[in-house]
Amino acid sequence: MKSEHFYLVFQPIVKISNKNTLIFEEFEVLLRSIKTQKFPANMFYELLANEQKYNQYIDWFTVELEKKMQACPDIKFSINIDVDQFQFKSTFHFLKYFSRYHEKLIIEITEHTPKNNPKLLIELDDILKKIKNHHFNIAIDDYNEGINTLFLYKKHRKYYDRIKITLFGYKSILIIIGLVIYVNIVKFLFSKKIEIVVEKIDTLRKSKIMKKLSVSQQQGYYFRTDSTLIRSFTDYEYYNNLGDQIVK
Repeated sequence: MKSEHFYLVFQPIVKISNKNTLIFEEFEVLLRSIKTQKFPANMFYELLANEQKYNQYIDWFTVELEKKMQACPDIKFSINIDVDQFQFKSTFHFLKYFSRYHEKLIIEITEHTPKNNPKLLIELDDILKKIKNHHFNIAIDDYNEGINTLFLYKKHRKYYDRIKITLFGYKSILIIIGLVIYVNIVKFLFSKKIEIVVEKIDTLRKSKIMKKLSVSQQQGYYFRTDSTLIRSFTDYEYYNNLGDQIVK
């Protein structure tokens, strides 16, 4: 897989301080097609059906991700991994290689059903255990969507350090309120910290509502500008782009 097919963009996961200051200290790595500037869904699913092509892709992704991490050692990154990707040994080799960066890399397990190897869902506990053995923090992505149901979360909750949920209507607000209560109980009873990140924040009003619900980690189009959703950056170039928006 040649690099001219894809590129990476980096969307900020913003932390809002008690003084309502935006803190940019983490970026989610997103895959984009050079041709469409969107997630290349069809091409990615083709990769998942062909081990040789997938291995070429993961080699390219390894090089690109490491370049960004080395250029910005004080920044955390989060990456999406479909359960289907664990059908290939190269995914586990990827995790082993990046274990040296485990403090700066969060693994998000997506909501997509494994189509090529459905039995991977049965093996999910073992997969999550292997990720934890490399000392990564794990996020359940798009909670309450696809395979990432309440049942699945309860079954594997000991492995998850973060819950990501999309803000979409009043029902999602009720779910978020329930999650806030849950993580506070877990913190109080078991001293275990579980983060909540709310996605699809596209207005100031939504951001303020989430902050009032004690959700300070947010992500979405409201925080996306030409200077924060960046295709490439090296040697902290984005600090110059973001200017006063960054709190070091």
